[in-house]
Amino acid sequence: MPPTMDDLSTIDHEDVLAEVEKRTGHVLDRSRAHYSRYNGTAGFPTSAGTWLRLAWVRPGAFSAQSWTGLEASVALHGVPRPEWIAGATWYDRGREVVWRVDEMSQAVAPALSPTGSIDRDTHLADTWWSDLRTALGNLARHDTSRVCVQQSHLSLRITEVYGDQVDTTVTEWACAHGDIGYANLTAAPLMILDWEDWGKAPVGWDAACLWSASLAVPALADRVLAEFADVLDTRSGRLSQLMLCANVTRAHRRTGRVGPLTHVMEEEAPRLLAALS
Repeated sequence: MPPTMDDLSTIDHEDVLAEVEKRTGHVLDRSRAHYSRYNGTAGFPTSAGTWLRLAWVRPGAFSAQSWTGLEASVALHGVPRPEWIAGATWYDRGREVVWRVDEMSQAVAPALSPTGSIDRDTHLADTWWSDLRTALGNLARHDTSRVCVQQSHLSLRITEVYGDQVDTTVTEWACAHGDIGYANLTAAPLMILDWEDWGKAPVGWDAACLWSASLAVPALADRVLAEFADVLDTRSGRLSQLMLCANVTRAHRRTGRVGPLTHVMEEEAPRLLAALS
């Protein structure tokens, strides 16, 4: 498979990094670069002790929601996260993309997993769970016009897989991170990373995402269900869990491939459908 810009580490982009250094005034530590294999982003520690995130978008695919998420996160309070410092954008005529670089403070600890899910019990301290509950509670109370989960998308996904067995109307909405998984959480101390897509979602969405990411470790998934029972045992929380089940089953039907969560999600879905009926 030929290299694509979905993984910047596979293509020559030294000219872009030179432009980043010119615009920010910082030297990038290329030896400690972190490249995504899927979405064309990259991160670098800098000579100033900060972190730079590099991203690109095709002009015709521009989304203000994700493009401005990091800088918009400065409005959030009571949520441990990297502090956004500055950003810059420019058009790359040769590649026909718009680049964006965001500078932020560095997380003290690394993410708990290189991927959103996890395959071992993290044995996180009780204080960590308490801090996470507090952080997500503070976030949920933030008023925003941003939207990270749309009613139409949730309804489409659930009905596509389970038909009209349940009413998919969400009546409780709150501000959410949108992608709470172990790649976006640190321990000692807790910090929540990657704020590109935050906005309104069904109450319990973030907890549902963490539950889904924990299912490979039953004890950890049970801990999430217990810690966030106040939102996961609501109608909106169960609809959030069911949508995540639907996403996994839909992917299985479309590709024929059995993923690590295919069977467990198929076992969880009847419980949720029964509770929502």
